[in-house]
Amino acid sequence: MRKNGVQRLALVSIILLIVLIFAGATVRVTGSGLGCPDWPTCWGQLIPPTHVDQVDREKLEADIPRFKKSAERFGRDPDSITVDSLLEKFDGTQTWIEFVNRLLALPVLLANFLLMIFCLRSKNLPKYGIASFGLVIVSALTGIVVVASGLHSGIVTIHMALAFLQLFVLTYILWAGGDRGNRRSRVLGASRPQVMILLACVMIEWAMGSQIREVTDRLMMERGVESRSTWIDEISDSWVYLIHRSFSWSILIAALWLGYLVRWQGFVPRLVLIVVGALMVMGLILSTSGIHAVVQVLHVGLAGILVSAVFYWWLAAGASYKGGRSA
Repeated sequence: MRKNGVQRLALVSIILLIVLIFAGATVRVTGSGLGCPDWPTCWGQLIPPTHVDQVDREKLEADIPRFKKSAERFGRDPDSITVDSLLEKFDGTQTWIEFVNRLLALPVLLANFLLMIFCLRSKNLPKYGIASFGLVIVSALTGIVVVASGLHSGIVTIHMALAFLQLFVLTYILWAGGDRGNRRSRVLGASRPQVMILLACVMIEWAMGSQIREVTDRLMMERGVESRSTWIDEISDSWVYLIHRSFSWSILIAALWLGYLVRWQGFVPRLVLIVVGALMVMGLILSTSGIHAVVQVLHVGLAGILVSAVFYWWLAAGASYKGGRSA
């Protein structure tokens, strides 16, 4: 089925958002969230410095009262924030990782703004177009709070949850945003209640994974990135981790069962099966060989792809639908 302008923009927005999720995961696993201590500038500059000697101390000094006020608001010691303490933590690589992450948010903002305009002008799912753009704004504001809070793990999780919520909205627009009179794509062979089992398993697993990522955030803050190889020893004692590791098999079993029902036909079911298989392999690596940064980034990014694909499958599921087109 040929996609119209709204659906094409929704697809572009999904791709850009998933790229941003990969970037955000990179920021998180490298401990680069405070690579830029201010917003919207980075170390007081539009183009961030690469070396600590390039930081303008006067501009940084002028921002200290604001940094102290934010720290106090989130229960941090404001007296610990000084120009010297900030400069001691300067890392050129982390600064640019965070800066690139911010840059990648701009295409997401633009794509969703255009999507909202297209939805409003064509009167095609206008409320969803507004909701998607609104989520981008809320997510951006939450990103500011993340920096102001000093990377509070709960706020970081909320920031990630907003991105996944936006994936749901954009995926719905992609599926439901066709021109009137055109039939929506269908994945034959499985009903919505059946696909809901897989979707529920994926979301439960995501919730537990978020709890584990908060533990890794704490370990990184306490021990530094260099201690990554020892994290698995502490994480493996957590009941959340033990359930998370075992529960992943339910996703694989549900995906294989649904694949059998649809006779392995259609792009979406095949994509789901491939991503689930890749995530299982990555989970095995993380549990046996340590919390490797690259694997962790891929794990989070692929989770975003899986959520979007499974939700699309749920929307398109229709065991008794006749005349539909396989997605």
